[in-house]
Amino acid sequence: MSSLALPSLTIARLQIRKGDLHEARLSAEDARYEALLIPDRVQWLEASRLFFQCCQELEELSLAQGVMEEVLQFLATNPSESLQAQAETLISSWLLAQGKTEESQGYANSAIAKATHSRDLTTLARSLLILSLSLSMSPMTYGLALQQLEKLDVLLGELENPEIFLTAKLLRSYIYTQKTQFEKALELLWLSYEQAKLHGFHLLISSILAQLARVYRDQQQEEQYKIYAELALKGIDKTKSPRLYKAISQVCPPGLTNLPQFDFCLDEGARLVAEKSKGPIDFKNQHILFEMALLFIKNPGQRYSKENLVEIIWNQSYDPELHDNLIYVSIKRLRTLLEPDLESPRYILRDRKGYYFNPQSTVQFKNTEEATL
Repeated sequence: MSSLALPSLTIARLQIRKGDLHEARLSAEDARYEALLIPDRVQWLEASRLFFQCCQELEELSLAQGVMEEVLQFLATNPSESLQAQAETLISSWLLAQGKTEESQGYANSAIAKATHSRDLTTLARSLLILSLSLSMSPMTYGLALQQLEKLDVLLGELENPEIFLTAKLLRSYIYTQKTQFEKALELLWLSYEQAKLHGFHLLISSILAQLARVYRDQQQEEQYKIYAELALKGIDKTKSPRLYKAISQVCPPGLTNLPQFDFCLDEGARLVAEKSKGPIDFKNQHILFEMALLFIKNPGQRYSKENLVEIIWNQSYDPELHDNLIYVSIKRLRTLLEPDLESPRYILRDRKGYYFNPQSTVQFKNTEEATL
């Protein structure tokens, strides 16, 4: 058995992260064939999982039928407990996608037991997640779903798997939203959003934005709902990801907002700053940077010297030895948050008179249909 990951398998994972599902399915199919030649059943099962994931997202489950029949046949003949757990986890996902919840839970529970016994932590985490997903289908079993997610949280403390981590957080936030525990949901969603951006999970970013829209809709915060709905829809292509597009469209109907292409959306009361390409920017626990962002965005073209910034933001008298590095670091951090390209800033600029916000940028303020700066 090979210990090295097949290149086609690695490529398939990266393509799924980027949302290139048609290409990922072809790469996963290549990986399945290559894994059989080695032979390496672990990678064959993983390639089969990725192939199924692509078929599910592309709403072409029928194309996965043959692959799943091969997995079922493998399950019936292979004695390895770890491999059986991996196969049962995949079958559980397949059954859940078909709406066969009870059958899915049966395979998931079996996979959990075998993965626990064989110490296969990745498969154990995935099977716990699938069981949680199936339990979240009914309000009557939300509590059970949260119990499984708590077990998964413990496991993820020892396991580096950002995909499972993010999906689990998104599922937990959905349950909290359904239980009207909105603050808990928002806290998880912001954490998930930053991690999804960090790891480049494009489809998950759109799902997180849609869930944020759902929370604000259920809180009857119409302005925030419209902003996040718009951002969620912008990040998804219905031809590339039809299943996810349909799911997001149920929360965020196309044509809901029809917002102009502003560079920024600003809601000072909700502490919301959203840039058109980066999406919502989380200023949680970064009060100084948020105040600086407000100062610049609300006063486009106004130059602020180092003395001005120290007096306005820190309420202190300027001391070069004390403040020069502080200002430099703070501006750099603010640009990191606001600028799509840190090497070529377009918003926070500087000339001989000081720092300023580009007056050619456009900003939409809450309760203002259009404000062009």
